[in-house]
Amino acid sequence: QFDLHSRPCLGTQLITMQVLRTNGVAGRSCSTRSNLVRSQPRARTIVASAVHSAEELNSKYGIKGAVSIESGNAGSTKVVLKHNNGCSAEVYLFGAVVSSFKQSSGDEVLYVRPDAVFDKSKPISGGIPHCFPQFGPGPMQQHGFARNLDWSIATTSANPNPDDADPTVELVLSESDYTLKMWPHKFNIVYTVALHGEQLQLQLRVINTDDKEFDFTAALHTYIEVLNIGQAKVNGLQGLTYLDKSKDPKNPETKTQTEEAVDFSSGYVDRVYLDAPNHVELDVGTGAAVAIDSQGWTDAVVWNPHLTMKECYEKFACVEQAKTGSPVVLAPGKSWEAQASFSVVELAA
Repeated sequence: QFDLHSRPCLGTQLITMQVLRTNGVAGRSCSTRSNLVRSQPRARTIVASAVHSAEELNSKYGIKGAVSIESGNAGSTKVVLKHNNGCSAEVYLFGAVVSSFKQSSGDEVLYVRPDAVFDKSKPISGGIPHCFPQFGPGPMQQHGFARNLDWSIATTSANPNPDDADPTVELVLSESDYTLKMWPHKFNIVYTVALHGEQLQLQLRVINTDDKEFDFTAALHTYIEVLNIGQAKVNGLQGLTYLDKSKDPKNPETKTQTEEAVDFSSGYVDRVYLDAPNHVELDVGTGAAVAIDSQGWTDAVVWNPHLTMKECYEKFACVEQAKTGSPVVLAPGKSWEAQASFSVVELAA
């Protein structure tokens, strides 16, 4: 389990608009500065992402056999993490979207929709997009702006233990003229993506660098591949109160989950489960489930578009980690963080 009081091995702490190296990710000790760690100088001002080629970024941050920066779909830059056990993950800098998480068998866990585009003309549809500083519709664009911007690489690392390399990348985002027009607040976000064994680990930190308080909602809009939506179901939410947005997202009905599992037999599903447990599982219909363990994300969103996306709705379910029932309120200089991990588990026959 994650320790929310620790700081990522490649975490950052804001001091007068600078990012300083800190230590301790999920109980792991930091590598020393060697060929296993590539980082920018110990202190630097976070600015909007500069335009660098994948080759240049790989020269600066790549770690042989563990972390590489490559040109992905439509020439968009992505970070590829590879574990010694054969697991891999891919993260696009545009939107900081984790677009792939593969087990050592080569089986894909996540789902990217066929209508996804990677040319930065709109957010990437699929994988694990960000919702920040707004979940859903509201005064700004749908799900906020974090999924619609280039993030910067702060650091990469690989644990020196050769049997458990834990390849890691840390991405950062801060305010710009573009964000300030929509949301007049100064902030830094630090997003750490790591492979630990056959587990994908994500940590998000939001830091208020402004001189005034602000509030926000957020989510990881996680798309998970299923064998068929008719066989998929979510376990771990029984007894919870949820907001049913399927009929009117602006005026959702408040209901209680009485059934043991959430299935998708009713058609279009769009529910926000309040005060969700730290552990839920999505049975993908193959005899296996994706186990999701989280801290800091107080709510869970279950979504499937049904016939509104006829070409693909049967192939995925979204089980999202969210903080939306009540917004996070951050005082100046304070930070909030949340973590989630994903692993594949076999279900009892």
